Amino acid sequence: MLRMKAATRMLNLALACAIPALAGAEEPTANSAAATPAEQAVPQSKFRDPDDGKFDISTYLATPKRFLPVPIVITEPAIGYGGGIAGMFIRPRKEAGSEGFARPNISIAGGFATENGTWGAILGDSSHWMDERLQTLAATATGELHLDFYGLGQASDSLDEAVSYQLDFAMLLLQGNWKLDAKSPWSFGLRYVYSQVEPKLEDEPQFPGLADNIDMKISAPALVLEFDSRNSLFTPTRGMYAESSYMVSRDELGATEEFERFQQVIMGWLPLGDTVTLGLRGDYQWSSDGTPFFLRPYIKLRGVEAMRYQGDDMASAEIEARWQVRSRWSLVGAAGYGSARTDREVYSATRDVVSGAVGFRYLLASKFGMHAGLDVGFSEDTTAIYIQVGNAWFRP
Repeated sequence: MLRMKAATRMLNLALACAIPALAGAEEPTANSAAATPAEQAVPQSKFRDPDDGKFDISTYLATPKRFLPVPIVITEPAIGYGGGIAGMFIRPRKEAGSEGFARPNISIAGGFATENGTWGAILGDSSHWMDERLQTLAATATGELHLDFYGLGQASDSLDEAVSYQLDFAMLLLQGNWKLDAKSPWSFGLRYVYSQVEPKLEDEPQFPGLADNIDMKISAPALVLEFDSRNSLFTPTRGMYAESSYMVSRDELGATEEFERFQQVIMGWLPLGDTVTLGLRGDYQWSSDGTPFFLRPYIKLRGVEAMRYQGDDMASAEIEARWQVRSRWSLVGAAGYGSARTDREVYSATRDVVSGAVGFRYLLASKFGMHAGLDVGFSEDTTAIYIQVGNAWFRP
């Protein structure tokens, strides 16, 4: 959640609302002076693909100082309806050819608010250096979250009893990944997270010993091992992404909370013929005793309420198929399963959930391999809408 939860599902219906003022803007090409009068009368647009004539923002995004305005439409049941706006600055590394468009440098700035009083602001950057051997990530965020948490008591019935919290937070994330060889998919790195969080109970405490009005500080370095062979950061059609991370928060580094946390993420994409792409994502997380309640692992699937299924460890999997129906349009179907386990002195319990999603995509920027669209996710307790920029499992 502190790793850019405010930006989670910051999504884009760019077809009609992300760039409302741009679709009609046309500029002549740099070679128009040498063109015939008839050719000059029909200027090239920065918002159409010269190959198929369809709406496409590749040329616009590749222009220096241009950005993609991303509307944030929130229907997350955990925080209620809301919205906001973010600016995504995409900087293709043109010296790297097509690879520089498939893996561009990205900066983002934005903010959001919801009906239950939740709000947040974020500023982030992902950049490549030294012939792509070094990748840096930097992000800072602040805000106020109003969330329900489950399983905070010492009895098994607390797994279904919500505890409402207000979390005032500010955070900083810095990461550097290094490749021994520029063309290798393997990299290793170091991540550092510093965060200040003040949890405040919003109702009378249901259980003894709940945190309330405590200034919590997290100061946690993490070792990171990454494998990345995706053919695009935004909407891959082949390749694999895997990340192993082990985080340790210690008072010697300025933390008030001492704990450890491990996560293993694996994602892969496989083309089935020319029109279908199959994707699979697996996620395992574990946290030690002493982990703050808001950082305990939780099941994150489309159609599942955030923080609803928390535990000391969690495993989930989601499979997705995208079918290119015609031209730039495609349909998406997904199914997921997650399991969260909680261990206490007096009980142990496992909670399971099944989810699904259907949606559509439009090829918004062909040079970047960027599709955008909408998903409707559902589970036994929840139905929610997600506007997507790129793949639902986006990682920079």
